Amino acid sequence: MPTITKKINGAIIVFTLASLLANIVFDFFAVKKILSETYDTFLTQIAYTGASYFKGDKLEKFAQDGLKSEEYKDTLIKLANLTENTDISFLYVVIPEMPDCKYKTYVFNVVNTKLRNKFNPYHAGYKEDTSDSSAARFKRLMEKGGMEIDSSMFSQTGARTRVSLALRNSTGKKVGVICVEKQMDTVTSVLKNYIRIDLLYAPIVSLLFFICFGAFISKKFVRPIVCITKEAKGFASHDAHFSDKLKQIHSNDEIETLARAIEKMGIDIQVYIKDLMRVTTEKERISAELSVASGIQSGMLPKNFSPYPDHHGIQLYASMIPAKEVGGDFYDFFWTRKNKLWLVMGDVSGKGVPAAMFMVIAKALIRNEATLEYEPSAICERVNNQLCAENEQGLFVTCWLGCIDLSTGQMKFANAAHNPPVLYDGDSYKFLEQKSGIMLAAMEGSQYVQHEIQLKKGSRLFIYTDGVTEAQNKDGALFGESLLLGALAKTAALSAKETVQFVNEEVERFAGGADQADDITVLSFELEEHEKEKKMDTNQNDVAQSLVVAAADQNLPKVIDFARSFAPQDISREEANKIDLAIEEIFVNISHYAYKELGGSGDVEIVCQKLGERKISVAFKDSGIEFNPLAKGDPDFTESAETRKLGGFGIYLTKKFMDSVSYERQDGKNILTLVKTFA
Repeated sequence: MPTITKKINGAIIVFTLASLLANIVFDFFAVKKILSETYDTFLTQIAYTGASYFKGDKLEKFAQDGLKSEEYKDTLIKLANLTENTDISFLYVVIPEMPDCKYKTYVFNVVNTKLRNKFNPYHAGYKEDTSDSSAARFKRLMEKGGMEIDSSMFSQTGARTRVSLALRNSTGKKVGVICVEKQMDTVTSVLKNYIRIDLLYAPIVSLLFFICFGAFISKKFVRPIVCITKEAKGFASHDAHFSDKLKQIHSNDEIETLARAIEKMGIDIQVYIKDLMRVTTEKERISAELSVASGIQSGMLPKNFSPYPDHHGIQLYASMIPAKEVGGDFYDFFWTRKNKLWLVMGDVSGKGVPAAMFMVIAKALIRNEATLEYEPSAICERVNNQLCAENEQGLFVTCWLGCIDLSTGQMKFANAAHNPPVLYDGDSYKFLEQKSGIMLAAMEGSQYVQHEIQLKKGSRLFIYTDGVTEAQNKDGALFGESLLLGALAKTAALSAKETVQFVNEEVERFAGGADQADDITVLSFELEEHEKEKKMDTNQNDVAQSLVVAAADQNLPKVIDFARSFAPQDISREEANKIDLAIEEIFVNISHYAYKELGGSGDVEIVCQKLGERKISVAFKDSGIEFNPLAKGDPDFTESAETRKLGGFGIYLTKKFMDSVSYERQDGKNILTLVKTFA
């Protein structure tokens, strides 16, 4: 027998038995209630009738005289006739003894002749103890008056109903209680017959109901459901096909709808399996191609890290962790000539194969332009124009490009909207934040600013993509720049390889298992020493170095970077702004006025020298017309703005910002020297 059949049959049996039992109980109490209410009404009328046969004022006298009184005898006869004619069981009148009614004195006590063999009536004046329940009933009646009705289905004498009525004298005082009781033989008989009939015929009716209802349920519901279950169970073992049994279900209800739905599901699954096999095959092919592409991309990134036979004074290591099979980040490093090391870091917009292909093109173009001896800023401009020419997909790439002269430690670099690298100068890690240009391939003809700094022994450079600082944990928080600086601060004693591994581990630990949203690419470089430092002794730190540039405004950033490379790396932002403003004031004046009367063009030589650990001098030499800016007095700030003469404010600030400013004319050249001591 199917499980569902067993469950349905069991449910029918339980439901039938429960309904039968509930019906018996309900009918029993309904009949009992109807009969009890009939008896209650009947006995109430008898109680009032019996009370009308005598006056309450005479109860005590009747209790004392009893049968000696003719009036008592007449009243007793009336009550006896009332008892016999109405077929009640007992009628008695008592005087409860107040205040607790523990004793009662009988005045009248009439017993139906049918019960004389079991009960004998008490004579007038008979005093008897009262049970607790009766005492409580008598007390309520004597105190409040009125009437009480109580019934019992299971007393010693069988079912009975009793009505108790308080009696009053002529003044309204409650003087006694009349009680009328009747044995409910009719109730008992009716209930017994009802239970007998229910127990005899109900099981037969229930059995017939079970057979008919069970057969209906089995045919209408169970068999179709069992058929559907077997077909669904055998679907997998029959090569994903159903038999024709589902088509034979025609019940015109939800079960037929279910059968048709399962048939359609089978057809849909067959189509899905075919599509899945096709998609799986295609996915395996794509996965294999992506694996090959990932291998090719990985192979294009340089893996030959330090130590290098020809360059013992550097450490270099890099890694790329793509977010997908292939990524859009890239790094590169290579040499041109003997001592020029190029460092490249880029991040292509987008992910996957298109970004990887764009990365390959950008990387190849940058390396090719570098071999042609272009400067970093010029390389960015040329590569940008080439990428813009064939960029139908609208991709772009952020890029940081630097060239380090390993013989001097001088680094030239340009930034195309990439994250600023982190520089370690022996004291602390800080971001190398110089003016940045627009990303490559975004706008043709874009210009890029070139910067220069002086690296010294122990200087470190950490280059990275935004996949590091924008790495997220499960709460959506970013790794950020502060955590990056904090992680790098712990790597002072680590090698370049160990630094890369440590930062990657810190990012992974921060993510805490969250999905990697972007490629993570980092490069760590350390200059342990350069050729010029090898040839210098400790007293050669004061040797002057010079930079010659055209007297044009566009060369101002190069001049500022050159001068700043001689200043300590840990100077405050305020000190940095002061020396930048002083250099800008002197250089811009030379470019605008020195050669104005001599054809408008000429060179400026900037000579920088360390005068101590935290003191430098910066001298500007030009061959322009003779001009001493210090000869003019300082502006008089006591005058009003309308009367004060214009000019002189820039050189005034320069003198305020510097320790000293001096001028001399030597060999046909103007020489203006600035000296600054840093805190």
